[in-house]
Amino acid sequence: AVQWLAGSQPLLVNRQHPVASDFAPADLVNLSEYCDSSLVKIKYDGTQGVREAADALLRMLEAAKTDGITNWQVSAAYRSYADQQRIFDNKVKSFQNNNPDWSLSRCRSAASVTVADPGASEHHTGLAFDITVAGTIFKGTEQQIWLHKHCWDYGFIIRYQEDKEDITGFLAECWHIRYVGLPHSTEMRDRNLCLEEYLGEA
Repeated sequence: AVQWLAGSQPLLVNRQHPVASDFAPADLVNLSEYCDSSLVKIKYDGTQGVREAADALLRMLEAAKTDGITNWQVSAAYRSYADQQRIFDNKVKSFQNNNPDWSLSRCRSAASVTVADPGASEHHTGLAFDITVAGTIFKGTEQQIWLHKHCWDYGFIIRYQEDKEDITGFLAECWHIRYVGLPHSTEMRDRNLCLEEYLGEA
C-alpha cells in the first residue's frame, strides 16, 4: 500500500489525528537535487518531499510554465517531528517575550493558531509544500491565482481555505498545498470539501 493513503483514502493529519513521534514517510527525495531548478527554486538546501508528490509538483509547474507562469519557490516541505517541535517552541517563546503577563498555556494556545503542534503538521507527511514567490507576499500573485485554479488537476488540494477554518482548525494558508492524488483532489474541488469533510471527520 502507498504510505500516503490510509486504505484507499488520503492520510489525515491534524490535531485530532496526529502522527507518532517516530513517523517518517517512505521514498523521500532531496528536492534541491530532484527538481529542475529552471522550474522551481528550493529555498532551503536539503528540503525533502515524497517522490510521488514531487513528481506531481513538477508536472504541475511544467504546465504553469506552458501558461507563462514561472518564478515558483518551495519554502517548506517535509519536516520531522523534532523540526516541528522546534518551530512550535520558538513561536511559544515569541508570544512569551511579547506578552510577559500571559500564562504558558495562553502562549501555547496562541501559537497553535498558526503553527501546528508537533505530530499535527501535514509537513510530517512529506506530501505538503509551501509554495511561494521569492521576495514577495504570495497572496494575489499570478502564481497564487494559477495554483488555486489548477493544482487540483495534479492531485493537490489547497488544504487550509478561508471558508473552512472552523473545520480545519487553522487559519487559511493560500501557499500550502497537499498532495492527495487523483481523483480525490478533483472530487474535493467539485464538491467544495476540505479533507476533514471528505473523509467524514468534520
